[in-house]
Amino acid sequence: MKITDGIYAYPWTDMMVNNCNTYVLQKEGLILIDPGLKRYVPQIMAGMKKDGLNPDDISLVINTHSHPDHLDGDAYFLQTRAKIALHEEEEKFLKHVGVDFFQMFGLEPPQYRVDVYASEGTLTAAGITLQIIHTPGHSPGSICIYWPEKKVMATGDVVFSGSIGRTDFPGGSSSTLKKSIEKISTYACDYLLPGHNEVIEGAVEIKRNFDFIKRSFFSFL
Repeated sequence: MKITDGIYAYPWTDMMVNNCNTYVLQKEGLILIDPGLKRYVPQIMAGMKKDGLNPDDISLVINTHSHPDHLDGDAYFLQTRAKIALHEEEEKFLKHVGVDFFQMFGLEPPQYRVDVYASEGTLTAAGITLQIIHTPGHSPGSICIYWPEKKVMATGDVVFSGSIGRTDFPGGSSSTLKKSIEKISTYACDYLLPGHNEVIEGAVEIKRNFDFIKRSFFSFL
């Protein structure tokens, strides 16, 4: 589903099934954000083809964090030319806690690799220069991904439309999540792409969403 030029969303709408929203950024090539569970990746590929995108043009897969509903699909890309990116703190978390965490969801240990550390700062691929923002709280190495040219931010499970990410999973921290939300709320955004629920469009609506989150959740964090 095309959101605007260069931005595509493949949202997961079945609330009875554990999976996440996947996003694709396009310029000279393609960047895919959060492939989700590997058994659903073929559906994403089919959606991309309907939108006129060639999955073979994916040069980089970025994981906002390592929870199964976001990272399990990395296995699909291990035999492709795509590089895979994850924050270094999240790889450490995955190595120490990840196997047990995947088993909590009835899944086999993850098949993945890390070609690129998505560290705080700039990351360039497919002709796109992104800003990686380290936003722990939901997990130790959670990141948000900001494309300044388009004023678009993918937030993973840091914030959603009208809600915030859980902090009761291993590695979660309510006080740290609060700081991360404050951090990303200062960015100029026209599109907010959360890991679950609907995309938020327009600077006014995005500000309203952050204001609601701060008013409704911050006293509990």
